[in-house]
Amino acid sequence: MPWSKQQERAIKTRGKNILVAAAAGSGKTSVLVERVIQHIISGDCDINEILVVTFTNAAAGEMRQRIAQAIAQRLPDKEKERQLILLNAASISTLHSFCQNIIRQNFHQIELDPKFRLANPQEIDLLKLDVLDELFEAKYDSDNNGDFLEFTDTYGNERGDDSIYDIILKLYEYAQSQPFPEKWLQSLPDYFTMPENTKDCTWLQIIKDTVINQLQLAQDNLQIIRQEAAELNLDYCLKTIAKDTDLIDNLLSLAQTDFTELYTAVNEIKFSVMRAPKGTDEQLKERFKSMRDDVKKIITGLKDNYFAQPLDETLADMPQLQKQAATLCRITLDFTAAFARAKAEKTIVDFNDLEHFTLKILADKNSTADNLIPTDTARTLQHKYKEIMVDEYQDTNGVQEAILKLIASSDTPNLFFVGDVKQSIYKFRLAEPELFLAKYNTYPKRTDCERIDLAQNFRSRKEILDGVNFIFSQIMTVKASELDYGEAEALRRGFDYPENARSLRSPIEIALFAKENNNAAAANDETDDLQGFEKEAAYIVNRLKQLMQDNYLVFDKQEKNYRPLKWRDIVILLRSVQDKAKILTEKLRDADIPVYASIETGYFQETEVRLMLSLLQIVDNPKQDIPLTAVLYSPIVNLTAEQLARIRLACPQGDMYSALNAAAAEKSRLKQSLKQKITHFLAKLEKWRNYARCHSVPELIWLLLDETGYYDYVGGLPEGMVRQANLRALYDRAAGYEQTSFRGLFRFLRFIQKMQNTGNDLAVARSLGESENVVRIMSIHKSKGLEFPVVILADIGKQFNLTDIQNPVLFHKKLGLGLYLNDARHHVRYQTLSRQAIVQQIIRENKAEEMRVLYVAMTRAREKLIMTGSVRDFTKFAAYCAKQTNSSDRILPEHIITNARSYLDWIGPALARHPDGLPLRNSSDNTAATLLKDSSSWQISFIDKISDLTEPAEHDQADEILNTVKKLQPLPPTDNKIWIENRLGWIYPHQEGLTIPAKLSVTEIKQRFNLGEDEYTTRYYEEFSFHRPQFIQKRTAMTATEYGSLLHTVMQHLDFYGDLSDKGILHQLENMADREIIAKEHINKIYRKNIRDFLFNPLANNTKPVIERLRRAKSVQRELAFSRMIDAKKLLYTQANDNDTIFVQGIIDLLIEEDDGFVLLDYKTDNNPEDIVREKYAVQIKLYAQAAAEILHKPIKEKYLYLFHSGKAVQMP
Repeated sequence: MPWSKQQERAIKTRGKNILVAAAAGSGKTSVLVERVIQHIISGDCDINEILVVTFTNAAAGEMRQRIAQAIAQRLPDKEKERQLILLNAASISTLHSFCQNIIRQNFHQIELDPKFRLANPQEIDLLKLDVLDELFEAKYDSDNNGDFLEFTDTYGNERGDDSIYDIILKLYEYAQSQPFPEKWLQSLPDYFTMPENTKDCTWLQIIKDTVINQLQLAQDNLQIIRQEAAELNLDYCLKTIAKDTDLIDNLLSLAQTDFTELYTAVNEIKFSVMRAPKGTDEQLKERFKSMRDDVKKIITGLKDNYFAQPLDETLADMPQLQKQAATLCRITLDFTAAFARAKAEKTIVDFNDLEHFTLKILADKNSTADNLIPTDTARTLQHKYKEIMVDEYQDTNGVQEAILKLIASSDTPNLFFVGDVKQSIYKFRLAEPELFLAKYNTYPKRTDCERIDLAQNFRSRKEILDGVNFIFSQIMTVKASELDYGEAEALRRGFDYPENARSLRSPIEIALFAKENNNAAAANDETDDLQGFEKEAAYIVNRLKQLMQDNYLVFDKQEKNYRPLKWRDIVILLRSVQDKAKILTEKLRDADIPVYASIETGYFQETEVRLMLSLLQIVDNPKQDIPLTAVLYSPIVNLTAEQLARIRLACPQGDMYSALNAAAAEKSRLKQSLKQKITHFLAKLEKWRNYARCHSVPELIWLLLDETGYYDYVGGLPEGMVRQANLRALYDRAAGYEQTSFRGLFRFLRFIQKMQNTGNDLAVARSLGESENVVRIMSIHKSKGLEFPVVILADIGKQFNLTDIQNPVLFHKKLGLGLYLNDARHHVRYQTLSRQAIVQQIIRENKAEEMRVLYVAMTRAREKLIMTGSVRDFTKFAAYCAKQTNSSDRILPEHIITNARSYLDWIGPALARHPDGLPLRNSSDNTAATLLKDSSSWQISFIDKISDLTEPAEHDQADEILNTVKKLQPLPPTDNKIWIENRLGWIYPHQEGLTIPAKLSVTEIKQRFNLGEDEYTTRYYEEFSFHRPQFIQKRTAMTATEYGSLLHTVMQHLDFYGDLSDKGILHQLENMADREIIAKEHINKIYRKNIRDFLFNPLANNTKPVIERLRRAKSVQRELAFSRMIDAKKLLYTQANDNDTIFVQGIIDLLIEEDDGFVLLDYKTDNNPEDIVREKYAVQIKLYAQAAAEILHKPIKEKYLYLFHSGKAVQMP
């Protein structure tokens, strides 16, 4: 496909800083790759002279791969070889990876230990808690701690300091997104020094804007009342509304001129009584009273929120708040310093360090956020990179922006930014879309910069694009989202779908449902919300069935032809998958629709996981009643409720563990069988507790699963494989924990508890994968960057999550701290000016982000978009939407946009102004409505009853049976004879499949391929031969198998960052023996030279030895266990059917993660020539590579067998 004019500009423009505003589906990645290739073809620069920064590692890998393909296809042979060699060292990575390389090359400049490693998030979280514990203990012990104690009284509680810990950690993380966090923290108390002229106070300006917005809303409501009263000739109402309007107009005038007088006016305002003449219709009277009461509520809200205290009294509180802010910042700065020291002691860094250490290397110590002074290292990089290309620029923050500025050329503009601010949805990661917006607005006005708009969408049908444009042209404004959705921002069709009668070309659908409870008092009732979603889920199931039954076709752009719609073409998007995804999944499975839900929560709520955690808790400390009782009542001990009661009655005082010991004593009067059961369990528990003292957590977990038989037990339950996978996941999580600098069961349980407390849950194991032919359910955030033929955007009536504003302390980059004012004597906290202003600003910014999230969701659809949502009352919602049809302005009124509480509050009023929006205009005779001309097409429906969604035949049959039962009449007989005969005479249709094993190891698969099917089948079913016990064997030498196992164990635990000299390795082996990882007598059996030869081997003439690649790696995984399902026919089982699979397990010895993929190594200790080894293990390595690439979502770029006997690395195809 030829490049569009704008794409051509983005590819070929030189000599300027360029911002490419790339709309959804505009082909930005292709443009990026082509620009790189054009640089190389034209001779502007080599590939290693271009820095390409991506948002994710996956994007970097894809970019590198696409550039490599383009180089291979389009460059002459000699130049192609040179550029492909340079590509290996090219800077194509995430910014974090780029920073890590800068730090490793310049660690000496910041006095960083070169052996540093990137810690995993769990380790960092645990370390933070330890540092806070020590810091707070020291502050409590200090003699000069009055301010600290006052702060803890204000923000702590009787249960401990966890709430204050949370404040400190959140402020710390927020500060880390600033280029100079310590300076920013030190500046925060200064915000509470008021300017001489209060009109210059930013907080007051925000409050003023909020008040004006609310008064305008009151004005509009009065205008609607006036219009309706005039139509009905209600003179009494018109006179009252005229007085009300004068009052509001006066307040608006004061809000724009004198805030002090406004305070007096708001507090003294009095609405006149509206008296209706006798004989006025009561319903009519009540309706107008209710509408007027809504106006009064707006004024009451302003009075309570912003005018409860005179302005001079509010300003008098500033010194006390400044003192509070100084204390908070001082604690956070102390934590920052202590945390840095703790990381240095452990030789670890986190992701924040990568950015700030890089900034420290690149920025002179006299730099400020507004005046960045490059160091010599920064100037070297300025000369190295001819162009710096940044993808997804809208998601960068201030620190990342500073790094990019410092390495950008100071002589020739060489920055190339690509992104779409309308898709900036990572505020929770502290992204700053205003950085993009600043360039978006200023680049067109500068001669050395250029903005290029890629508005053509090559993804979606015209119907989707027109619908998106119609909605966002009315709601996306500078005030609401800092960007006007005008002609430059509107999506334009870039691809014409071929005509086909069975295609999905049709209007965008919106189905609206009534929630069960229409009581306004239940407006925030979560149960009510879920009940409403049940209807949406039922509708979605029926709509999906219809789509499949109607045999629709979707266009395959790769095949350039239409094909039948498949389940995998459909995605259901949710703003939040929690709770709602579970409802949808159950409904879809009940309807036999295959589904995969991308849910990252729910793991810790699974029964088997909760029980295992309870068991670990009592192994750590048995004096915990709840987990102990859970274990006793579980299948592990299998006590009944009656037996538990008898145990407690036998010893009513003390904890449950004491009661158990008393129950097991000889004096106990309990039945002997119960006493034996208790005694047996207590002995086991003591054994497990002793084991935990000298073994790792994963070893303990596996012992518990084995000795209790619980792993096998859950395997026999429904969804047994999933339950077992959940238990294996707990083992894996513990193994990951052991890789950190922390150890011990107590710390592991503390870490798990922290994950649960912060809502940082894990995903439950699943029996279906997302790559299969399934309907996918995912969050809108997960869908970013993806596209689907059919998108169902569900739950658009869900209220926005504004819980951020409930945090005890609020932070804002430009507004400082939002604090409460504490009245210690009365134990009351009051709102403050700073907090009120920051609350309003956060609400605005959150709603702006919600608007961008909606944009992302709607633009995922290629061919069909269906939206569903629930409202509390159809009539009221339609009336609310119809109010907006009185204006001829394209953009909805500002207060409608800013006061929206859900996506539906934007979509509904916008659609009411469309010719297809009749259902939202309340009645068909609404002739006064002003409609907008538009080419989009919509199908809007209200669905009142869930019974309307059930299939008639099933519904009628169910009613008939129910009526028969109600009359106490016997149900009509059914002819079950044929059914019974079929059941009893049934023969399993796949008898030949019984010879196929359900599970194989990779070693067994390797043997099968090496031996052939007949020989392997014989060996597979042979009886096992057992070795003679060691005590009656005469030999003392190790067998090859035993040595191989020993070497694998050593390589698994060897510290690659430690001393790797011969003496150093010997010391490490002695350490392993002390920790009982290996036996002491095996220390001298290990050939230490072989280990050193491996570590310093360059692997197929790579310039870097293994140890250097290990130390520079993004991550290193050893003894990585995996399991996956494989087609049985691929494993030479010719009798297998197409659907027959075998569960395959294996363990990968070593995986080294680098920017562009993994390096896989497998250790071999047998003494065979290279050609035999290569052939012998080809299948094994192929399966390892396939499994690793599939599980880790990253390519395996190199595969080796390392032969310890000969010291050679054999590269595998």
